[in-house]
Amino acid sequence: MARTHGWLSRTAAWVAVSGSLAGLLTACGSDGDAGAAKPTGGGSVAATERFDASPQLLERALGSGQTAGVPRPVLAAVRRAGNQVAPDQLALALRCWKQKTCDTGTGGKLTVALADGFGENVWREVTHMELVLQALTYRQIGKIIYTSAQGDTQKAISDFRSLIAQGVDIITTFPDAGEALLPVARQATRRGIVVVPYIAGLGGTPGKDYLTYVAEDLCRLGKNFAGVLNKELPGGGPVAFLGGTPGNPLSKAWQSCERPALGNGLSVVGSADTSWTREGTLKAVSGLLGRHPDLKGISYEYADGFLGGVRAYTAANKALDLVLTLRTDEVGLFCEWKKINNPNFKIFYSSGGGFDSRIALTAAMMKLSGQSVPATIVVPATMRQVDAATCKSTLPAQAPVSTLVPDGVLTAMYPS
Repeated sequence: MARTHGWLSRTAAWVAVSGSLAGLLTACGSDGDAGAAKPTGGGSVAATERFDASPQLLERALGSGQTAGVPRPVLAAVRRAGNQVAPDQLALALRCWKQKTCDTGTGGKLTVALADGFGENVWREVTHMELVLQALTYRQIGKIIYTSAQGDTQKAISDFRSLIAQGVDIITTFPDAGEALLPVARQATRRGIVVVPYIAGLGGTPGKDYLTYVAEDLCRLGKNFAGVLNKELPGGGPVAFLGGTPGNPLSKAWQSCERPALGNGLSVVGSADTSWTREGTLKAVSGLLGRHPDLKGISYEYADGFLGGVRAYTAANKALDLVLTLRTDEVGLFCEWKKINNPNFKIFYSSGGGFDSRIALTAAMMKLSGQSVPATIVVPATMRQVDAATCKSTLPAQAPVSTLVPDGVLTAMYPS
């Protein structure tokens, strides 16, 4: 699939990280937690977790008010994300991010893998870095492996089988192929490999066929989208849905719950796949506008991709009089919104969830340490409206506002 300057370009990632994230992450080879397990020679897999995550980081990731009732694996993951990294370890983090297989240098006995269903966009690249940085907080992890199926179901299955054959200890995965991966996930589990899907589901029985499933409540996301449109468009009108790669379970999940939650005056007049790219979004929105020039609202997962939608409106000589609901929060779109300066163009976003890969890894490490892990880990999030302050012009244009990757790492990943 061709790379574009949207999610498919390698030119940015996710937002301002201040305060405790201002430095670059914990020194590689350190758990970063007082009293954490320090195995000699990487011989132990025990890892002590702490759950006193920074309220500021929780709010950055999850939205305001998300400091109570957060699942313990989420708290543990965010706690580790708040550790500082020694500057001399930045090169290691970048190397592990760029290479398919990386030796962390700790001598740890564990091998962890991220089996991505589709890794060729910026959001996925940042999600990969989230996992790398999280892995580098564990001395027990000696090797990190990354695979991308590039949207090919058969390759996704083959990647899983290869990881099983290599005897990895943990597989975290964004399973775009959905239930087609369930048989190999079960096979890995039978082999004693800890499997943790995030964001998109595998089907089957979490807690039995694989350890747990990490995701926001995608049905709730769809209902939240509908709630925004119902409030902002009381007079009703035509709205449309945009999704990612054809048939992906993420788009299907929220769309199936948004549609029945829309008010009586709102009608879904179209839906289109975008492959989560700007070019795909340009084409999709152009087609929608050609058929429905009076479109009032659009719901979509991908903020940066909607820069293609902005281009579609410009090409059609139409004002962006639109209510847009989004899952992710790349800052470039928000700065473009500020430039457009149209009070009738309103954007609401939830949380990109790229840090879910951190949660998946920490949940797996908790399991290997003998700690209890729930069969599902629901990551809470709230809708937020874009305002002038949401545009952080000092950040890379495609940096998501909610990322737990420090801005110094983002800059190194995507130098201007």
